[in-house]
Amino acid sequence: MHVAMILDEERLRHEHRLLNRLAIGLMGEGLTLTRIVPEMPESPALDEDEQRVGLAHRLETLMSVLPWVRKERTARLTESLEKTPPDVLYAVGEDTWNLGLDLARALERPLAIEIWATGQVRKVPRGRAAGPIAGYVAPTTPMAQALGERVDPELVCVVPPGVGLPVEPRMVLEDPERSVALAVLGGGRDVPAYRALLTGLSGVIRRMPQVQVFLELDGPNDHEIWRHARRLELLENISSFTDVAQHRALLTRCDVLLMPEQYGELRSILLEAMSFGMPVIASADAFIDMLVDGETASIVGRPDPEEWNRHLIRLLTDPAAARELGAGARERIATGHRSSDQVRELVSVLKRIVTGEVYPFEAAEA
Repeated sequence: MHVAMILDEERLRHEHRLLNRLAIGLMGEGLTLTRIVPEMPESPALDEDEQRVGLAHRLETLMSVLPWVRKERTARLTESLEKTPPDVLYAVGEDTWNLGLDLARALERPLAIEIWATGQVRKVPRGRAAGPIAGYVAPTTPMAQALGERVDPELVCVVPPGVGLPVEPRMVLEDPERSVALAVLGGGRDVPAYRALLTGLSGVIRRMPQVQVFLELDGPNDHEIWRHARRLELLENISSFTDVAQHRALLTRCDVLLMPEQYGELRSILLEAMSFGMPVIASADAFIDMLVDGETASIVGRPDPEEWNRHLIRLLTDPAAARELGAGARERIATGHRSSDQVRELVSVLKRIVTGEVYPFEAAEA
């Protein structure tokens, strides 16, 4: 089976490790793979990762083009693929949907599209526009069920994303009297959620000045979030960064992972942190089903400073409880979110599409 995987810039930049493992896994299963990627400026990190999938045929193109240029782009790519046309196309990233639809129609091949956030559910092509779409791939069952309310649910399946499982977990909070590192991940959109977290965190830092915070700021409201941290006099304890992909080693060496927003986005950095045995404190999010309160995470029920303070103090002052929570998170990754599981599930889905089968939720869950 020949698969053409279409990748957009956003997914490549932030999820290139997961996507490379997926590509290598598909080839390891005997599939022929063509990667259609955006024309991007040179990036040392991306270039290094690209070498790992050098055996996969690669085509470059612009993902976002003016409407009257789409036919020319499709014709050029179709010509490049006509000697060995793919059996199925797999579109990864919102910017790939139009290109995937155009190629599917031109090549008369089925298309599967992947979503990774609930914000994409209301945007997916459907109805007449979704003619060549033979499958929608979601990362969690709740997200798949939400998608199944907008499109034919028999075309929706669940393929949980996977990561590599480290041989041994990390020892978190090894010396909390001397040093504690917290990683805060989010899209910087929900300012009240960040205010609640930072206000709760300020009380923790007054009690434990050894706490250092690594704060992701790469969203529309990052300046407002930074100003709130400054008003709380937290800047001496905070380091900010914008590109998570360049700091994974740092983040997965922190003691606790914090997620203040409720946007139903599943990112591989969360799974990687859990695989190392890092405890997670997160706002309640029904769409991220691997975070279960008291088992794999500590769930903050409402965006309230006192709630955040209570959850933080409870874990930071009880390393044994934090490690037990991290062990539960690691076990969840080991049993349901390994790279090999993702490859196997996706291969099964693509084969069903090629043979013209459909797959209800029950089959996907089983």
